[in-house]
Amino acid sequence: MSDAESEQQTQERSLASVERGGLPLSAQSRLSELRAHAGTFTSDLSVGDFALCRRLALTPLSQVMGSSIYQMGYQGAWGATGFGGAILTELDTLSQALNEVRGRALTRLALEARAVGADAVVGVRTRAGESELETGTVALEHVAMGTAVRREGARAEHPILTELSVAEYAMLLEGGFEPLGIVAWSSVFFTSYVFGGMLGAGGIGVGTIATGAQNFELREFTQAVYSAREAVMGQIDGQASALGASGVIGVRIGHSVRPHTLGGGVGMRELRGLMVTFDVIGTAIRQREASFVQPPKPTIDLSI
Repeated sequence: MSDAESEQQTQERSLASVERGGLPLSAQSRLSELRAHAGTFTSDLSVGDFALCRRLALTPLSQVMGSSIYQMGYQGAWGATGFGGAILTELDTLSQALNEVRGRALTRLALEARAVGADAVVGVRTRAGESELETGTVALEHVAMGTAVRREGARAEHPILTELSVAEYAMLLEGGFEPLGIVAWSSVFFTSYVFGGMLGAGGIGVGTIATGAQNFELREFTQAVYSAREAVMGQIDGQASALGASGVIGVRIGHSVRPHTLGGGVGMRELRGLMVTFDVIGTAIRQREASFVQPPKPTIDLSI
């Protein structure tokens, strides 16, 4: 077999691994060598966080990363809830794409951590973006990065991912709690410009909308934001419950609202309106068994 044929086969096996949600072969090889020759490490820890690692019996192993680039599929026929002449529907194809690309990135982050023998990944940061391909489709990108660490005496079956910094991790442990993993979800909703509350109700008509002659709440848009939020928080609660968590901390909420034209509905008609994207990510935690929280000691200033 020639070198070119061997390289071709290697590339095909690597792509097959990526397709299954795994790591490219080159990454697997590098991480295996890193674990076999432990000693020198790379990390994105601050000086303060690195110093705290010794206090917590944490050994930094490597900076790890997970990434995925995903094609956003076409939102075909959509079901919708109509109220007051408006359309409110979740764009489930888009929601699924956002959750899938983030899930693959976090999975690969955990795979890299496991490959170097880590018990946890601290300081996980995620970054998302999108771009339009020449074919007209939208490509989503999600990157997750953090520092893989080994904790003395840990018995984790798989690396625990957390957005907490080492300092925050230390305070959590001192408070008698432990992280269980990252919980996250995204939801995309659409609502049309056909406002039941504006067309012929209360003397407000289309001309009023165009000229902006009166102040009023765009209630269908408000409803879309709330619908997206409730869909996301329901998933977050379910994920936390599945992990046996007592709560979720460090929750970060992001949302965007932008004009969107929706096609493929009843009668293949197009609707113009707004697309609301709602994202939530945080760290699930629970109280450790037989943990004891040291109460604060009162002090009296006698110099007063």
